[in-house]
Amino acid sequence: MNITDNEIIELFFNVARMNRYIPSRDTEGDNLRPFMGQYRCLFFLEDKHEISQREMADALQIRPPSLSELLSKLEEKGYVQRVPSKKDRRSLMVSLTAEGMEEVKKSRKKQKKVHSDMLASLTDDEKRTFYALLNKINNHSARGEEH
Repeated sequence: MNITDNEIIELFFNVARMNRYIPSRDTEGDNLRPFMGQYRCLFFLEDKHEISQREMADALQIRPPSLSELLSKLEEKGYVQRVPSKKDRRSLMVSLTAEGMEEVKKSRKKQKKVHSDMLASLTDDEKRTFYALLNKINNHSARGEEH
């Protein structure tokens, strides 16, 4: 079987695209669930706890007006809060609410199950090989960006 590099990469990105939409798949009929870009913000805040809106825009490489719109939608859903900074009242600090943290926990749980399901057809040896190959590609790509 002769497989082209393009076919391999297309298949890789098809699998990656399936993974991107895992959190926003609505299995409970809840139309208030965030969309993928909003999950990116929630997952980021899970790690940072509290961060200025400007620093968040820079870190996520999102234009400040676009981030502001995303955060407004997440505020409407009760997942984030923005409060003026104690150090600089002109700056807004962003953090998860209790509901936001609960949404992140539910999404992480769902994500873990879907990831297990995605790899269920692989043996442990195949998983180790797959991991090693992805790691090799990742390391090669990272070195290529340095040059």
